[in-house]
Amino acid sequence: MYFSSLVKLELAHIMPQNSSEQKGELLAFIRLKGSVSQSNEELSLILENPVMIKVVYFLFKKVFQYEVTVKTIQKRNKKKFYLITVSDSEKTKHILDQFNLTAGLQGRLIEKRPIASKDEIFTEHFSPRAFLRGAFLAEGFVNDPERMYHLEISTYHKDEVKRIHDILQVASFSAKISLWQKRWAVYIKKSEQIFDFLRFIGVQRALLNFQDIIARKDLLNTVNRLVNCETANLDKTILSASRQLLYIDIVKQNIGLENLSPSLKEVIKARLDHPYASIQELANVVGGSISKSGIFHRLKKIELLADYYLSEEDIY
Repeated sequence: MYFSSLVKLELAHIMPQNSSEQKGELLAFIRLKGSVSQSNEELSLILENPVMIKVVYFLFKKVFQYEVTVKTIQKRNKKKFYLITVSDSEKTKHILDQFNLTAGLQGRLIEKRPIASKDEIFTEHFSPRAFLRGAFLAEGFVNDPERMYHLEISTYHKDEVKRIHDILQVASFSAKISLWQKRWAVYIKKSEQIFDFLRFIGVQRALLNFQDIIARKDLLNTVNRLVNCETANLDKTILSASRQLLYIDIVKQNIGLENLSPSLKEVIKARLDHPYASIQELANVVGGSISKSGIFHRLKKIELLADYYLSEEDIY
């Protein structure tokens, strides 16, 4: 099962017990999935996921003590949708009044009174945590963290996405808004922020799975970085050693090793015996009082001697 489905399945089993959370979660469903028919002024919600039916039914029952009707709609592509309807215009009017909503063009729900600032998004009667939980259940998606980190809530209406974005900001989440294929989305990309969001809306079991995946990926990334660094250092050592062997060969042909000082001959012998050893390993081979720095400077002197007999272009 996809990770997003696991998260929603777990969230669907969280039944809010206080009225503030019940109203906040139901408000998200109504704003994102609801509309009012122009013919009989009935409130309807269209859901794609059958798991959500129980959630919405429970919320209407708890918040308004209203029974709702549920119908199945099957499209030509055989995809099923579930229509939840409040079959009474007076009840619909009461619900919209409670949520500061009214029917706009084509039955779309809009606010009666615009919210002046982000701080006024919710009063003590509506829980922002529950609203975000309902919004994610209604229109949310989170990628499998094994593949990539991406969480979003999307809809066709920019103002609804802007509202969710404002709520996320009030809750200290860093989110962005984008438009893709005619749908507006508010999204989070950072793994830490996605983790905090899932914890904020009440996920537990899926969160442990998410945390395990993050830890494993971080460990693998650390190992890969160390391996890459070690490989880069090894490549650099081999390249330097190859150049030093070339310099030694030039000095040997043009000066003769027997004409060099004992200290240079000692380093040359160590390099010839250990062609691809690092400078530190050469210092360990030579031993005595010669340090890594001493080995480096003697090899540098051999390079300068070779420069007398071969131009830089020939060397490289």
